[in-house]
Amino acid sequence: MSRTAVRTVKILELVAEHDNGLTMSEIANELDIPVTSVNDIVKALLDMGMLDLIDTRSKVYGIGLKAFSIGNAYINNTSLIDRAKPIVKELGTLLNKTVFLGKHANGKVTYLHKHEAPGVLIATCSIGSQASMHNTALGKSILAYDLDALTRIDKKPLKKDTKNTITDFEELRTELELVRERGYAIDDREHNDHLFCIGAPIFDASGGVVAALSVSSLYSEKLDVETEASLIREKANEISMKMGWRESITA
Repeated sequence: MSRTAVRTVKILELVAEHDNGLTMSEIANELDIPVTSVNDIVKALLDMGMLDLIDTRSKVYGIGLKAFSIGNAYINNTSLIDRAKPIVKELGTLLNKTVFLGKHANGKVTYLHKHEAPGVLIATCSIGSQASMHNTALGKSILAYDLDALTRIDKKPLKKDTKNTITDFEELRTELELVRERGYAIDDREHNDHLFCIGAPIFDASGGVVAALSVSSLYSEKLDVETEASLIREKANEISMKMGWRESITA
């Protein structure tokens, strides 16, 4: 394990414990690290926004906005997962299918949580893995309500994973309008040649989309999309309500 990496984490943990901040000398003494090493690490953390100089005269350092944002994002994700878990499990049990909870991160969908129904043989995405936004039910559920995320992927070519993948941005915009009209998104073998997925957005107290819920299964012409989508929308709404949202998505 990198000694510098370990020292960096220890410095952040130590500073976070002191509301009034610490000087470099105090950090070095507390952690028994040479002041020169502390100086290099602190300067790097300052440049990254992980630490902040809260008293320029006394050279006292406190936790920076970037570190606070990362910690807050973790808390939000944990809160979302905790609230969603029983609903995700219930949905997976009702449909006997794999259910995913995901959110947008750096232009991709990140899988936060999943429930795999017993006996399901299809390969599924692992927690923490990422996928494209434009050809997944999770991604399209988010893009339909997140202009910033949509603008971000507009700057890059849309990757073609299967013959059904939408690669024209205007066609994608039309698809997202449909998502908003009916309240759910579909991935009809667009990300994987054999899978059909249905997703719905999850909102927070501010009304912004924070995540999405989706159900994945092998493609079948016999699938009753409307019935399944209605249930997925209902469960996504339940999670939204637990996140403080007070409206209802209707098709």
